[in-house]
Amino acid sequence: MFTLFKKRDFSDYVSDTFQFFRVTGKHYLKSYFTICGIMLLLLVVFSYFLFQVYFDFFLNFGKTNNNADFFQNYVQNNIPIVIGGAVLMFLFIVFLSMLNYSIPVIYMELYAKNKGNTFETKDILAKFKTNFGRILVFFLGLIFLVTPLLMLVFVILILLCFILIGIPLLLFAVPTAVSWITLSFFEYLNHDKGFFESLGSGFKHVKNQYFPNVGSLIIMYIIIQIGMSVFTIIPYMFGMVSIITSTQNQTATNDSVSTVKIMLTIVMVVSIVMSYILNNLLFVNQGLVYYSRREFDENISSQDSIDLIGSE
Repeated sequence: MFTLFKKRDFSDYVSDTFQFFRVTGKHYLKSYFTICGIMLLLLVVFSYFLFQVYFDFFLNFGKTNNNADFFQNYVQNNIPIVIGGAVLMFLFIVFLSMLNYSIPVIYMELYAKNKGNTFETKDILAKFKTNFGRILVFFLGLIFLVTPLLMLVFVILILLCFILIGIPLLLFAVPTAVSWITLSFFEYLNHDKGFFESLGSGFKHVKNQYFPNVGSLIIMYIIIQIGMSVFTIIPYMFGMVSIITSTQNQTATNDSVSTVKIMLTIVMVVSIVMSYILNNLLFVNQGLVYYSRREFDENISSQDSIDLIGSE
């Protein structure tokens, strides 16, 4: 059994993230793909056709003599498709993100409650359905309240990059924001707290052990980027080779453009899907931060040990 409630430092946050997957990864991933598998396949299909349309539009856009008229006519002739597709894609991404964020939180909560992975996928789904309304409120709050605030902060940090001080601040800003939001979500689902109260608790968790927490998150980001490059570099290189080896005649050039379009589409689709899957490393890492902070504050493992002695 993996120990969630444990006092950790920087090295523990990194090593225990992988230890968690070594101990219970098979059970965790089975639950994850059972719940999100169909959604991820739909994401592949939607993303593929979306990027195909995107590339076709810009290829035709560059061939016209009057790009402004082409763009205006394209939008006017496809308004229902453009608006409807955008709305459906937005709702789909929001729902998938809700699932993707919630599964690690619910899984680790059930793991702590059952003292192991003695629960089933249906228990995770039942917990998600029960808390669907609260999860939706949290995500709406993120989209319409937190995101604009973070965008303003990032704009200020980008402007500060011109005087150099913004560069290190910007480097830590993204993992700090991710940690704050994720820890707030753990608080939100594990305790009967409101949206703003959870954000406050999440901020306090980030502030405590800031550098071990954010430092381990940066390590996870680096690992995720390396993992994603493994899945994207092969089709990308294939497309580049196709361009270099194409001849100058029109047929070969058209074939090359078509090949590159397909390869770039595959790279983008794979990048999006793998980002959802590999982000489980981030969520589990921050889950360990959350349970570690609870151990620091509540000494839960010590109380469990005392209760265990009393029961013997």
